[in-house]
Amino acid sequence: MAICTKAELEQKAKFNSFYQLSTHDVLRKIEKYTCGCCYGGNSWTTKKQAEYICKALNLSTQSSLLDLGAGAGWPGLYLSSISGCSLTLVDLPETGLKIATRRSIQDKISERVRTLVADASQLPFNKQSFDAVSHSDLLCCLFSKLKVLTECRRITHAHGKMVFTVISIKPGLGKLDYEKAVSNSPEFIQAAEEYSIMLRRCGWQIVDKTDLSEDYLESCRLQIEADDLYRDELAKLLGEKETSDRIGNWNSKLEVIGEGLVTRDLYVCSPNDS
Repeated sequence: MAICTKAELEQKAKFNSFYQLSTHDVLRKIEKYTCGCCYGGNSWTTKKQAEYICKALNLSTQSSLLDLGAGAGWPGLYLSSISGCSLTLVDLPETGLKIATRRSIQDKISERVRTLVADASQLPFNKQSFDAVSHSDLLCCLFSKLKVLTECRRITHAHGKMVFTVISIKPGLGKLDYEKAVSNSPEFIQAAEEYSIMLRRCGWQIVDKTDLSEDYLESCRLQIEADDLYRDELAKLLGEKETSDRIGNWNSKLEVIGEGLVTRDLYVCSPNDS
């Protein structure tokens, strides 16, 4: 069992609170407005991006997909719905996975969906257990990035693929810009080395890389727009101060994205056994 740091435990508690609130009508409306989906999602993955991920992973009724940091099931459940693949959802906060289970029943795909509370850096699966692995903005929300990528390689078939999105700090920033980027980004955005280097070290080769920063900027703008549109309902749920703080945080994120201090990228990877 991996030992979590205090910051990681706080992050887990924060996500648990998020999922407990995510079923409220106003947050579902905001999610629909921002990402085009309504699953209680906690990543920036849009419906269009999820459909691209499905194609990049070559998902079909014969595929087995592992979705890490699955939360309440987005985009994993959607990928299974449109492809027919079998799906395993893994995360540490159990609250989100319970919501995902209920949604799988609602979507009539529960017979091919299973959920598991587990640490992504110590996965309880045999070698080459899955055809495909996905994770959406997970690595920027945890400390053990290298361990997670290594585990993903271990449990993926030799001819399988991994697709993931991640938010990163732009290389080469000055001290002030770097600190600004860190303070207005996911908790564990800092990485010891670039993802291209980490992936090679963990036995992956990059098949394709897409810069989603413009989409990220637009999604953040829509998030602010949606929060403002539904502000009265949001304030009833969260309180006026928390609502104001929330919108202020989105505006700070919008600023660092717009200034190019952070990027959001989508990686398509295959095992590199050479």
